[in-house]
Amino acid sequence: MGRTLFWYVFKDLVKIFFMASGALAGIMSFAALLRPLTQNGLDGSQVVLLLRYMMPAMSTYSLPVAALFATTVVYGRMSADNELTACRASGISFLAMSTPAMLLGLAVSSSSMFLLCFTVPAATQKIEQVIVSNLGNLIVHQIEQTHETHFASPGANNITIFAQDATLAQADPTKPDDSAVVLRGPMIVRYQTPPGRDRWFHTARDFNMATKAIVYIHQDPHDASATMRIHLVDGIDAAEFIPDPIASPLLQKPKYMDIFQLKALDQDPYQARQVQQVVADFVKDDQSSQYLQQLSAALNTPAGKVILQSGSDTYTITRSIIPATTKDNALTLITAPGSDPLRFSQSSGGQNHLNADARTIRITADADTEHDLLYLSMDLIDALVDAPGDAGDVPSPQAHLPRHFAVSMPPEIAEMKTRTADLYIHGNLRSNADRNRLSFALEDLVNHIRSEMHARAAFVISCVLLVLIGAALGMMFKSGNFLTAFAVSVIPAMLSIILIVTGQHTAESTPFLIGPNNNPLMTGLTMIWLGNVMIAAAAIALLWRLQRQ
Repeated sequence: MGRTLFWYVFKDLVKIFFMASGALAGIMSFAALLRPLTQNGLDGSQVVLLLRYMMPAMSTYSLPVAALFATTVVYGRMSADNELTACRASGISFLAMSTPAMLLGLAVSSSSMFLLCFTVPAATQKIEQVIVSNLGNLIVHQIEQTHETHFASPGANNITIFAQDATLAQADPTKPDDSAVVLRGPMIVRYQTPPGRDRWFHTARDFNMATKAIVYIHQDPHDASATMRIHLVDGIDAAEFIPDPIASPLLQKPKYMDIFQLKALDQDPYQARQVQQVVADFVKDDQSSQYLQQLSAALNTPAGKVILQSGSDTYTITRSIIPATTKDNALTLITAPGSDPLRFSQSSGGQNHLNADARTIRITADADTEHDLLYLSMDLIDALVDAPGDAGDVPSPQAHLPRHFAVSMPPEIAEMKTRTADLYIHGNLRSNADRNRLSFALEDLVNHIRSEMHARAAFVISCVLLVLIGAALGMMFKSGNFLTAFAVSVIPAMLSIILIVTGQHTAESTPFLIGPNNNPLMTGLTMIWLGNVMIAAAAIALLWRLQRQ
């Protein structure tokens, strides 16, 4: 094939390719914008940013279809104008005529590989960041649409807010990362995953209701994680509380990673945040549980008393004749009928601040691994409280007397933070259900990483194969039928994309109780590559048939 003829065909291919790619990318970007626009209540600036970040991703997905359209139209036109017949009469084979299409396919594949490996992951993360950049607006929009909104924490606790309506409070210009939402008629439900249960099992931890609530939100501008403080007005159960931090939706998802990050994480999945978070949950739970057991053992000695130091404050607890017990990460002290009550005192600097007798004391602990602290929550039930300075120094009865304070971790408990994922998986430190949870986090991460890598590679290779299909069909269809050729060639294109997407979702559908016989990874990878295998076979058959003519 001569140079002049080659560039004559290639320039037509490139011109139509860029026109089709731009049109398709624009249409796909506006179509992809509809869902976040209707579900998340975006403002004008966010819409502009979304379009800016969607264009690279949509351009990448439009490349193979645009190349397919270009080759079908160009070679169909040449066939309709009898230019292919003239080329054949000059001794140029159909295979040689498809050389410009092969070059276009290689160029499109190279561009797709770069975009999919580097540009698209970063743009996809930016899209998600724009959507969650203003959590206050998101809460207001979701409350207006469905009267509820849900947030997941990095640990095993989640929160759902129900409300009649919501409004965004006036922003403080000095605090661009802070916002506030006013809720009318709210009900806040906090859920938790009990120890030893899988991540889909949730039980209601507590309910909070009020006539009005103000949700104060602080967002981290770097990773979109957030902390909330909820103030209840005329509320039930609590006047104010701070839920667990809201997990960032942007951290270490395989679709946000470039190819080098994917390969590094595939080689060492133990370093993934998902896995490390599960290990951190186990460590915190073990530290809290171990401390409560130590506290119980100290109370059950003949002395029957423990002294806790929190800064300058000293707390003393004395049990009754019934031993202390620990269950469900809580230590409980009770009294027998007719026996002495439980005794509690709080002092500071040698001065007594509070004395109380109670029928029941319940203590829970929450470990702060980073600072080697344990936050204790103590509830004195059916208590007689004597605070120095009260009128007449007469003890006052209280159904519940809460106390919250922090104590330093004992060294042997602080040392637990060095435990690793491998130790939890292969050791006997946790229950089978907890080991399954950690194994699931590892296998699910590996499945996501490998399906993402294979899907990107399959998409890149499909660009070359689809171009060959388009060129062959364009040459085969005669005058006036090249649009029919394009319509027919779209079938393998859709088949390839559908199989890649379906295979990726199949590989990522990891069962919680995963084993060697029910891992969907191989099935998913087979589906990802099946479309390319079928297209390659069809392209070889069509080119072979043309070559024989």
